[in-house]
Amino acid sequence: MTHSQVKSPAFSLGHQALVSVSLIDNQLIPMQQPTPLKLTKSTDYYEQRCVKYPYRAHFHSYAEFIHALLLEADGQVTSFVPQPFCLHVGRRLFTPDVYIGYRDQQVVRELSAVGRLSSDAWLHALEGFFQHHAMRFEVVSNESVLEREALALNWLPIIQILSEAQFDGIKTTFEETQILSQMIERRNLTVGDLLTEGPRDSRYREELALVRLVHQHRITVDLNDSPWDYDTVLQL
Repeated sequence: MTHSQVKSPAFSLGHQALVSVSLIDNQLIPMQQPTPLKLTKSTDYYEQRCVKYPYRAHFHSYAEFIHALLLEADGQVTSFVPQPFCLHVGRRLFTPDVYIGYRDQQVVRELSAVGRLSSDAWLHALEGFFQHHAMRFEVVSNESVLEREALALNWLPIIQILSEAQFDGIKTTFEETQILSQMIERRNLTVGDLLTEGPRDSRYREELALVRLVHQHRITVDLNDSPWDYDTVLQL
């Protein structure tokens, strides 16, 4: 397939100029694009090994980092890929911030500061291009993401535990079954009811099993205002 074949028709909006969209690498498979060294120094750059993206993810702003944690906390999200495609939009090179796999749809999302959103013609072209490929393109403001910063940061310790264990290939099927049995018997428990205080090494597998169940939303918690700790209430 040639570069000219992997493109959308030009789109127009009223009297505005046509804007064409095409792929740089000839395929629409979400794959994190390399971040140039210069960009790591000129942006508010973050890296984090995640679970729904099981590699070292690159984020070009604090809002992108927080947004990724919110995706990890969202039970409807099955996977995501930061910086997933490289496109020509008109004469401009463009890499959207994230591809998101939901249970029932695929979304390509760009984060942007309020007042810095692109023109209607540019947005219309990208919406048309991704719709042609059974995806939805949308722009979300940084400000709306950062309004949920507390929730994201409360999930960060859970993501760090899970990503480390995923990298090491640790299994906890037996411990997860035990925890669910206790939850069925007593319904409402706290983290402290399940995990004894003391050296972490002695309870690591139980802690890992618990956070896996929380991340899978088989056990629910409310981390909107309170951090993950021994007082966190667990519910089925």
